[in-house]
Amino acid sequence: MKGSFMVYNSAKKLPYIWDKIAGDNIFIKRDFLIFLEEVNYCKQDYHINEEENIIMVTYRLKLNLFTFSSKLKLEFNIRVLGIPLSIACTGFVCGDNNLESFSLYLKSFRLMLILNTDGKLPLPKAYTLGTYTMELKGDFELFFTSLRSRHRRRLKRAIDKSNYLNITKLSKQSFQKEHYSLYEQVYERSEGRLEKLNMEYFQKMNAEIYEVRGTNNELVAFFQIKQIEKELIFLFCGVDKASNRKYDTYLNMLLYIVKLAYEKQCSRLHLGQTTGYSKSRLGAKKDIRYMHLTSRFIPSAVCKMLLDMLGYKED
Repeated sequence: MKGSFMVYNSAKKLPYIWDKIAGDNIFIKRDFLIFLEEVNYCKQDYHINEEENIIMVTYRLKLNLFTFSSKLKLEFNIRVLGIPLSIACTGFVCGDNNLESFSLYLKSFRLMLILNTDGKLPLPKAYTLGTYTMELKGDFELFFTSLRSRHRRRLKRAIDKSNYLNITKLSKQSFQKEHYSLYEQVYERSEGRLEKLNMEYFQKMNAEIYEVRGTNNELVAFFQIKQIEKELIFLFCGVDKASNRKYDTYLNMLLYIVKLAYEKQCSRLHLGQTTGYSKSRLGAKKDIRYMHLTSRFIPSAVCKMLLDMLGYKED
């Protein structure tokens, strides 16, 4: 116990009240955290303050200091507050009235990096990658005609190439090394790389996977999505860079995901944090996200300086 918090090193040990505090956020619920320990163990710890209804997930990560801002590399081990899945999800639940006391708890650690917040925590902060969301109204045709004309022209050129693509649903058991190698391609090219998932995650995650093949039945992409009630979440993908220009694979994949969201009668589509320009073409709106850094040894002013080195440079 630390202060009023209990700390658990296994999600299986978490009390019933954890899920009650988590509410509708499935990515911070007990069953999903147990799953993540199985497929992506990162020395996770789980902190709960039952009196103030606060929960948080932390894990260990070897982080490049310049992950979000440059091609330079300087790695060190750090404790991260977040979900070890590289999605735009906050790793804690805390009411606004308890943010001050929660921040005091965070300051008690040697060094803590907090990811993907709305910026309300009273701790040094900097921008991280924003997340892109679409509110879905009407049908796909209404969506398409509502786009800016220059974006429609670009998307029509991509759609012309979609005739050469075959997109089919893939069973999790059929996810193989050739699919995973495409994920590795995207991971190596992506902004803000954090933890790298292993193949077991894709084979066991309760989500839908679709594969994309070209004219010669060559695998050119796959994507993973998950529906939660009326919301569809684009989780991960793999795209072959060499054939992307030939087929406009990535844009056609995004368009297919939008169509799926309408077919599933979703009202909101979450498109993730990277490749913002492509998602903006679809009319997706950017939600600003922040990261924070705190320490019981390092003054806040120094934490802010470190964050300015680490943080994403917002336009």
